[in-house]
Order: sequence, then C-alpha cells, then structure tokens
Amino acid sequence: MVAPTVMLSQKALADPRSRQARTSLATLDGSERMVQLCNLEALEQIHAWNAGFDPELVVPYATRNETVSAATVTAEGAAFRSHDAWYGLSFECRLGGGGRQVVAFRFHVGDAIPPARWADLGLPSGPGLD
Repeated sequence: MVAPTVMLSQKALADPRSRQARTSLATLDGSERMVQLCNLEALEQIHAWNAGFDPELVVPYATRNETVSAATVTAEGAAFRSHDAWYGLSFECRLGGGGRQVVAFRFHVGDAIPPARWADLGLPSGPGLD
C-alpha cells in the first residue's frame, strides 16, 4: 500500500473552484461526509502518486461495501475512473476534527476493470460519465 505523508483533500477544497463541493459537503451527515472526503483524498493522492492517472470519480463500494467507523473509512472493493476506464482501488482513510479532515490515508491501485463488468458493478460508462 502507498502511504502518503501529506494529505491533499483540504488543499483541493480550499481552491476557489471547489466552492460547490464545500457547500455540498456541509449538507451531508457525518458518515456520508467522511466517505466523500475520503473519496476526494483518493482522487488527489492517486494523481499525485502517478500523473498518468487523471481520476475523476471514486465508487467506494464497487465490489464490496465500504465500512465506516467513528474515525475511519475502509474501502477494500472500491474503483476509480480515469481516462474513460475503471481501475480497482482499496484504501483506508483516517479522519480527525470530528470527521471533517483526513489525517492519514493508505491506498492500493489495482488492475483495470474489464468494460464487460462495468454494468454489473454499477460503474458508469462512456465519455462524460453517461
């Protein structure tokens, strides 16, 4: 697993272009907000780790439901979309500040998911996320 030492989601949310994301996060309940913050951290960390990926969406429950505890989101069956393809992903995300800030993150990028499996896994297909 890759274990970055610098968390990136807060910086991404501070960007003026993220105003809508900040507003949306504020309306979510605790566990859903935690999942969405961790999804954002995953997007940012994957791109920082390998600029060849340009992740645009994370589905934390693609092959297995994510688990949420008081301060941790674990997604062992996640997937992310990059350049019109889906890839397996697992991550563990620890939050602080009442579930409002990512404080630790570990992830592993898996293999490409064959397009024939996308519909069964509920993964959107086609350009622009049909």
